[in-house]
Amino acid sequence: MSLTFVVGIASDVFGGSLATAVESELAKRFAPLVANGEEPYRSDPVHASGWRKLQQLAASMLGAESIPQLAKVDPYQAVYVMEAGSAVDVIPIANAADPLHAGRLPELLDELRRFAATASLPTDDVELMQLAAHYLENEDAEKDLDVQTYVQLMLSAKQAAARGQALWVVT
Repeated sequence: MSLTFVVGIASDVFGGSLATAVESELAKRFAPLVANGEEPYRSDPVHASGWRKLQQLAASMLGAESIPQLAKVDPYQAVYVMEAGSAVDVIPIANAADPLHAGRLPELLDELRRFAATASLPTDDVELMQLAAHYLENEDAEKDLDVQTYVQLMLSAKQAAARGQALWVVT
């Protein structure tokens, strides 16, 4: 199973009535998600187990309590919004089997930068893209799933911040 990061609005991720329900619930808690006229940004897919491996590595290096935006989010149905705050909200969605995890993008970026500094990983876009290309060209696609996930998540989070849009975690 793969995992992709999408920058955009709910309808870029969910279909029909589910997208409407997600947008409605998010609007009750946060500023409305805004389409900016651009095509949604989609990361390269990574193996879904990379999310858990990234969570485990970051928690072992920084402590789980210091990375709530990463540690407390289930990647099955998640979004990071532009609003600041420390909480990860668990939001029930009508007719959805599982709730939506809603984290905060500014804090996620901070956590990723601290993790990168500790793990000696790049945060610069060019260096991140070079590292992503290295893994795409690598014959062993199962290698360093935590780092591969970090690279795609960081590139996507930076894109979301630059566009002022939500970052969706999609399996």
